[in-house]
Amino acid sequence: MFDHTRIAGHFRKFRNDRSGAAAVIFAITLLPMAFAIGAAIDYASAIRMRATLTSSLDSAALAVAVAQASGQNVNLANGALTQAVKKQLQGALGPYGASAHVTTTASIDASGALEASAQITVPTQLMNIVGVSSINVNATTRVSMPAGPVELAMVLDTTASMAGAKIDALKVAATDLNNTLFSIPNAAANVKVAVVPFNQYVNIGLADRNASWLTGAQDYTTPPSGSCQDLPNMVCTGGYTTINSTCVSDGLSYPCSYNSCNAYTQQGTYQSCPSAVNHVWHGCVGSRNLPTDVDANADRADVGNPVPALIDYWCSPPLLRLTNNQATVQATINSLSASGETYIPPGLLWGWRTLSPNTPYADGAAYNSRTRKYIVLMTDGFNTHSPNYPDHSGADTVTANNLTAQTCASIKANGIKIFTVAFQVTDLTIKAILQNCASSSTAYYDSTSAADLQTAFQAIGNAITQVRILN
Repeated sequence: MFDHTRIAGHFRKFRNDRSGAAAVIFAITLLPMAFAIGAAIDYASAIRMRATLTSSLDSAALAVAVAQASGQNVNLANGALTQAVKKQLQGALGPYGASAHVTTTASIDASGALEASAQITVPTQLMNIVGVSSINVNATTRVSMPAGPVELAMVLDTTASMAGAKIDALKVAATDLNNTLFSIPNAAANVKVAVVPFNQYVNIGLADRNASWLTGAQDYTTPPSGSCQDLPNMVCTGGYTTINSTCVSDGLSYPCSYNSCNAYTQQGTYQSCPSAVNHVWHGCVGSRNLPTDVDANADRADVGNPVPALIDYWCSPPLLRLTNNQATVQATINSLSASGETYIPPGLLWGWRTLSPNTPYADGAAYNSRTRKYIVLMTDGFNTHSPNYPDHSGADTVTANNLTAQTCASIKANGIKIFTVAFQVTDLTIKAILQNCASSSTAYYDSTSAADLQTAFQAIGNAITQVRILN
């Protein structure tokens, strides 16, 4: 900063000195001093213009991103995008934007963000006398670009370990995400959501029982076999003893007990006659043999490679296919209940299938379209089951983990972004798998409480829907 008092003192000294030498020295000294003062004034003007340009460029880029997010279908080709940003920038600069020379560039970077830069030429006031007629001022910005419609599948762990407070916390978090997604402008035309509860199986519902891509879904009855028999009627007459034990559910041990009869006495006989047995399909499906349930084409199912239905199995609540009806999504979230063991791959696979443009559902937009596709995978534990094709009665955790990783890779290879949420998970192996499954380090959330789970789902919703300045 210049000390104007000192400069004024020098001027007074030179002004009062009448010698010729002093006049020459004063003239020589005055030029660089005047240049320095002029440079400072022009530089300060350039700094002010840079602040104005940066603020205006941020506003311009945000305006373009908001227009795209609201469904106005902005042309994302570099040339058209540059013109869109430049138009907004000139408006933000006001009268100066109409007269100044402004150069603008804009593009979508590898992460999908809108990247824009601008240069404005600022004419100098005092430096012009030494041949510096203008100063170039530059600014850059980077804005999140939630471009195009959204398709999202919530793949939610509803195993027995999620019972009680955990399933309640999941409902709250999923509700937040549902509300966030459907809060964007023109949501009915731009947002579709699927919900895929899973345990060791996925329930696809009963509507597709006769679909060509499904096999073995027909109920049947086994006729009676054999004849009636008289069997001893054994009655507990020796009292009961309570036996304390340790039970395991979904990989978690807990104390349990049962009553054991001390002695039985036969009291006559009873007649047992065979009866017909009804075998019923409740919507549960198994897996096709490798590699057709984990490879890059695993989303496809047709008459040549159908999905096996599992008769007499019970599993998670039925999945919800893609819908733009927020209330329908909410009703599915509200109906979630916890039961069964954990096998993650079928949850991921059917989440993928709900987003796929291919059969079995063909509900999703084309993979190479403007539509952004997401899977949100939430689990509270590790794989306790593995395939024993076509069912999942195995207990090979290593195999199950490998299949989880392969399924994640195939989904991401089709351009679907995966968010993963570990909810009170202590197993380091599955945590590492979830981290690698996520599309980026920022797409993985380690939630240790119900509040953390809600925060994670809120962050995911914001990442998908909010337009914001990144840097």
